[in-house]
Parts: sequence; C-alpha cells; structure tokens
Amino acid sequence: MHVQALELSHYRNYRNLSMELDPNLNIFVGDNAQGKTNLIESIYLLATGRSHRTFRDTDLINWHESEAQIRAQVSTRMGGFSMRVILSRHRRKRFWIGGEELRRQSELLGFLNVVLFSPDDLQLVKGSPSMRRHFIDLGLAQVSRVYRHDLVNYNKVLQQRNSLLKDIAERKARPEELHLWDEQLVQYGSRIMYCRAKAIERIASFAEASHQGISGGEEVLAVHYLPFYLQEEESIEGAGQFSAEEIAGDFAKELESSRWQELRRGTTLVGPQRDDILFRIDEKDARQFASQGQQRTVVLAMKLAELEFMREEVGEYPTLLLDDVLSELDFSRRSLFLETIGNKVQTLLTTTDRGDFQRDNLPNSRQYAIRDGQLALEG
Repeated sequence: MHVQALELSHYRNYRNLSMELDPNLNIFVGDNAQGKTNLIESIYLLATGRSHRTFRDTDLINWHESEAQIRAQVSTRMGGFSMRVILSRHRRKRFWIGGEELRRQSELLGFLNVVLFSPDDLQLVKGSPSMRRHFIDLGLAQVSRVYRHDLVNYNKVLQQRNSLLKDIAERKARPEELHLWDEQLVQYGSRIMYCRAKAIERIASFAEASHQGISGGEEVLAVHYLPFYLQEEESIEGAGQFSAEEIAGDFAKELESSRWQELRRGTTLVGPQRDDILFRIDEKDARQFASQGQQRTVVLAMKLAELEFMREEVGEYPTLLLDDVLSELDFSRRSLFLETIGNKVQTLLTTTDRGDFQRDNLPNSRQYAIRDGQLALEG
C-alpha cells in the first residue's frame, strides 16, 4: 500500500502542489514553518479524516481562500484508486473514493492505512492514558470494520447515557431509565475491550522483538493491556487470559457497583474510555523508571509493532509518516529503525537537516527541498 501521487490546492501554505511519491523512502528537507509537516498532515487527514494537529478544519485552508482540496492516487494489492477531500469554511468536509462521495467520515478508514510518528508520540509512555487509547483505537479502526462500528456505537451510547445521568441528577428523569443504556454500553464496550486485549497481545509480541533489536538485546520490553476494572498487578498476572464473556461480566459488575456514585456525579465512571496500556522494561514500570532514551526506544518499538500488526491484518504494510522525529534519536536507534523498515514500507520523512542522515545506510530514496510551500526534487 502506498501513495503514488499527491495534489494539494489552497491547503495551508500550499497554493498548488502536484507531486509523485517514491514507493519506498521520501525525505523532505526544510527549515521550520516551510510546509514539511503540512505534507504529512494532508496524507494523515486523507487516511483518517482528521488532522493530527488541530480540531478546526478552517485552520487547514489557505487564509485567502474559502476551500482547500487534497487529492491522491493510492496503490494497494487489490488495485489502485483515487481519494479526494474538500475542506470548506462554510460546510462540512467531504470525501470521495474514486468518483463516489462517502456518506460518513468513518467510511474513509481502511482505504489508505497510515502509521504516524510525530513529536507528540514521544510522550506515549509517560503521557495521558488517552494517548495510549488513541494509539490502539486508530490502529484497530483502520483494519477492522467491526471495531469501527462498535467504537462509533459505544461513543453514541456513552453520550446518551451521560445525558440521561445529568437529567436524573436534575430530577428530569428516573434511574430506572438507565437499564436500556446499560445493556448497550456493556454490549459494545465489552467487544471493544476484547478486541483491544487481543490486539495488544499481538502488538506486544512484535514490540518485544523490535525492542530487543533496537536496545541491542540489553533490555526486555513487556506491554500489557489494562482494562479499567483491574489494577496493574492483576493485569500483568492475567496477561493473555481475557475472554469476551469474562470482560462482559466484569463490566456489568463494575457498572452496577458504581451506580450510586454515577448518579451523584452525573457521568459514566466505568468503561473502555478508562482503559490503559502498561509498558514495563525489565519488569519495571516504564512510566516511573524509564529514562528519556528508553522511552524513545519503547515508542520506536511500538511503531514498528504497529506496522507489523497492520500488515498481518490486511496483507500489506501501511504508509509510514515520520514527522521530524528521527533527528531527535541517537545514531544507533535511528539507523536500526531505518534498517528495519528498509524498502518494505513507503515512508515519508521530514527533517530540518539532511546532514542528520548522512551516515545512515538509507535505502533508495527520493529527496525534496521545501521552502515556503514550494518543493524542489534534489539529485
């Protein structure tokens, strides 16, 4: 799976851009604020429907224009197709696959799979649990239509249940009305949690192997799924033992035991929206004891694991987007990472200094210089 060609019109600081991309490594070199990250963002938005930098679509449109457009030609093992998104200041954004407009944004996921590695991801280990949930949710949503369906429906049920809890707190509704929403919350939520548990089990295996290589075999990484109802020690002891029935049963029990607290606070206190992922290096909690270098090694291992997990699920690698992060790594980690992806993954890499990679044994690559939204092919 790779992007063959990309066109931008009035997107950020790109007035008009048309370019072909190498199926292997593409390096974009330029100073800050020249448009490197905008390129990465445009492909991420085309794949997921959202920017990874802003919630406001109007931020993506050139200041002097009312609309922006992204087009791409994508090649997969099943064939090629075009993708298009139109962003407007006056209406919702619209997406097309081939010549067919999609009815919902969620339908976009799965056509072009991507793995993004940005500076924010370096906080994956010590950042908030929401970052780790987003990591697993996006990976699963891109490769599983069922997971996307369950996640969308769970969030709708959660919103409705929270609204009802507020009404009950304000004496506008009765507690007995929660029963219907409780059933749906457990139904969709337990399926989400079971998928997360199985996916993290597989990702953990890939990550452990990658981490061994990047760390030179000096450390052992373990990755554990932590459902909202378990303590850390319980999750580690029960690794790989989660079943769909047990999750649903435990979810229902926690929902019942938290009933009065939820009624007092007017919000849902249990569910997969409170899950987490644990990282342990040599059996020590990486959140508390990992150095900055160890944290980065864990993130590299998880990104490589994500690539392998998605390849296993769909039969081909996703496109890898590296937004100005490899230059922050030492030579050894960076070289091992680039060596691992080799020529098997289409990679778009941004950097402020091509010299950062002079010593790396890079595969065949296409290199571009970017200045004020203008690209020039080098060499």
